[in-house]
Amino acid sequence: MARSAQSPQQDAQQTPQSAPQSVQQSSLSPALQTMQQSAPQSRSQQAPQPQSQPNPQPQSRPRVANDSLHTHYAARPTVDEWTDDRVMDGYQQATAHIGHDDEGELVATFVRKNPRKLTASERFRRWRYAMRGHPLAIMYVHGWNDYFYRRHASEYWESLGIAFYAVDLRKFGRSLRDGQTPGYIENLHEYAVELDALRDQIVRELGEHVRILLIAHSQGGLSSVLWINSEMPHHVEAAALNSPWLELQGNRMFRILSTPVVQVFRLGGGKTVMPMRDPGFYSRCIRRVTGGDWDYLEHPLVDSSLFLPRAGWMQAIYDAQYEVSKRLDIQIPVLVCTSDRTMLQGTWDEAMREADTALDVTAIRQAALNVGDVVTLATIRGGLHDLSLSRSEARRRYFRIVTAWASLMAWRRTIPVRHMAAALDAVAAGAGAA
Repeated sequence: MARSAQSPQQDAQQTPQSAPQSVQQSSLSPALQTMQQSAPQSRSQQAPQPQSQPNPQPQSRPRVANDSLHTHYAARPTVDEWTDDRVMDGYQQATAHIGHDDEGELVATFVRKNPRKLTASERFRRWRYAMRGHPLAIMYVHGWNDYFYRRHASEYWESLGIAFYAVDLRKFGRSLRDGQTPGYIENLHEYAVELDALRDQIVRELGEHVRILLIAHSQGGLSSVLWINSEMPHHVEAAALNSPWLELQGNRMFRILSTPVVQVFRLGGGKTVMPMRDPGFYSRCIRRVTGGDWDYLEHPLVDSSLFLPRAGWMQAIYDAQYEVSKRLDIQIPVLVCTSDRTMLQGTWDEAMREADTALDVTAIRQAALNVGDVVTLATIRGGLHDLSLSRSEARRRYFRIVTAWASLMAWRRTIPVRHMAAALDAVAAGAGAA
């Protein structure tokens, strides 16, 4: 059952009159400074409306979400047969029909490597783990304004004999339908529907003895810790979080101080667009044509400019982060990986190619201690926000740390050193296009 957290407003009422130095205006990210300065003045005198208490997640479906979209879920999601993926050659996708809301049908899309495309060594390594009693698998959850296209990541794990599954969440990537608001949701707990469905799909295909490592990035990491904490999903043995959005830039105090700003924008409706400007530095770090290592973003499935920060979505992020700040009780091991450096500024600097230009790594690492009793923190020197897209050496370090940690904490299986070395060489050398 999902825990019901108090409203962030109650936290805001306890805010001291003067904020600590770490959250003064000079330390705020440019995008969030703009958000504060641009709140509608005509409504700024109104008292923020109290937020409703999050409803506990019911154990049965069908159900109706407590949101303005009037979301209804299917009693049991149905999953179509696997077909050729429309993004990545040699991969397959399967559509999960999970319900509907005022914008139309809700679907999630699962992605895997086509089993017929597995190499002989990949088949053998999968078989060997199964014969030892436990097939191994990964389920991957993407972040905001994102979907699954990271072929190099899936190929890395598949080369080790570990089956890789990803999901495009509702209204992202392959799952976005005409007439839908890209990425919009009002309660991150609702993603439990598609995460449960993907976990069930993996168990159906690999068997009851499968051991699953969940890997989640950015907003996907925040959604995933709520899911694990609330649902205690079976077969998920551990979670490795890649720069999870567990807290805002500037730390908990800034989230408390900025909550009324979000609530003012919500007076105009949950889909009210908030003035949070993206200077484009992160994509500049990734794209090969602008000095990065990757061609993935040259032919995006969805125009990234359509993903606009909206007040209802931002409140969902705040509510989830508030829940984390009040401490979760995750019972499985959690690995939290971040870059060693944050660069949140309004002007370009070449040093951004080896830093997180999206989130505050110090705030993430502090918040990570609230997710459970067994939490490992790992710093990837020179890492980007998505550590798997970092430059070669940082990328190698990230995959090596996750693999070594997961072999001990998730799978309890030794990954042969020579197999791991070859896979690391490949992932460090490779630069990908979908």
